[in-house]
Amino acid sequence: MSTNVQRLRKYELHERLGSNNLAEVWKAFDPELQSYVALKIFQANLQNDPAFMTRFWNLPFSQEAQKILSLHHPHIVHIHSFQISRPSESESPLAYVVMDYIDGSTLADYIRGSSYKGESPSAAEVVHLFASIGAAVDYVHQQGVIHGHIKPTNVLLDKRNTSHNRMGEPMLTDIGIAKLLGTSTGALNLWKLDTPLYISPEQVQEHPTNEHSDIYCLGIILYEICTGEPPFHGENKQTIMLQHVNAMPPSPSQVQQNISPALSEVIMRGLAKDPAERFPSAASLVTALAEALDISIPKIPSPSINATNTTSSPANANPARPGLSPSSTTSTGTLPSHSAGQTGHTDHAIHAMNGQTNHKTKLSVAAFALRSHAPSPETALPSDPSGESAPQFAT
Repeated sequence: MSTNVQRLRKYELHERLGSNNLAEVWKAFDPELQSYVALKIFQANLQNDPAFMTRFWNLPFSQEAQKILSLHHPHIVHIHSFQISRPSESESPLAYVVMDYIDGSTLADYIRGSSYKGESPSAAEVVHLFASIGAAVDYVHQQGVIHGHIKPTNVLLDKRNTSHNRMGEPMLTDIGIAKLLGTSTGALNLWKLDTPLYISPEQVQEHPTNEHSDIYCLGIILYEICTGEPPFHGENKQTIMLQHVNAMPPSPSQVQQNISPALSEVIMRGLAKDPAERFPSAASLVTALAEALDISIPKIPSPSINATNTTSSPANANPARPGLSPSSTTSTGTLPSHSAGQTGHTDHAIHAMNGQTNHKTKLSVAAFALRSHAPSPETALPSDPSGESAPQFAT
């Protein structure tokens, strides 16, 4: 990224963390909250998809979106808001999501650097990892939300908290985004192609998803972290997706001889083709996993009603609750100075995406029409032919 400060509304864009077919994620500074956030900016092909943009524009009236914004859990990356912004009269609107910035890598990075190299985590680390993720998944389900997109790149490892797990504290992100993308051809096809290894049989067949779909994806991650490889392989993404429906993966104990029959049974139950044959909850999967490994289940903190901001921030950070004020306006202030150690935030890999980190990539002005140095004028977007503006949508 260039040394010039680039902005999207009030947010000062520091560096692009990664991208995939669906979106780019940027580390940004919120001058009002005096803290870092992550912006998930959807790609130009989706911005030009009328069905996608219509659905995104109507999110203020979506109960599902309201539920997602209300989620607060020690192992969940909080989403602050869904926003649409037009940099200028002559440019297309931008749809983006504002969420917590987590300082650390992803579970995908960890698996590639450990299990894939024959250096699997300890039994205690595996149980703690799945106890943390499982608690977040069950909490989400209890709130009436299905994640629908669980994969290793959607589990961030907070390096600021390694007291319980040396890999970093697991944080589940991108909750419910798959459903909020809607069923527009472009969004649905891009999501499927981006997730061939981590998709349930019912999702491949475009059947309704439920809690068991998330359990299946947890089973895939458990298989991968224990064996050092995904359960299915293929020459292309479509072949892999069909295997989720029609093929059984090799038994984990056949892939790694040190995997016990009890652990292998737990993994394979999570991957059952019939949703009713899977574990009824993430907690039941974790209980079976702990018993198979003869490890005690760690105590996981309960959700706090008065959740506070946990994003990375400078020393003078405002401890206010995360969220964007409905009256937020574009800031014209300059970037604050940072003392040593406060600018050393690593990329959280792609944070909620499946792509490659790139520290030096310049902002694609053609794709997103963002402006440098000073904020661009923002034009109200009509929500209907009458020209009435849609409400600001933020927590």
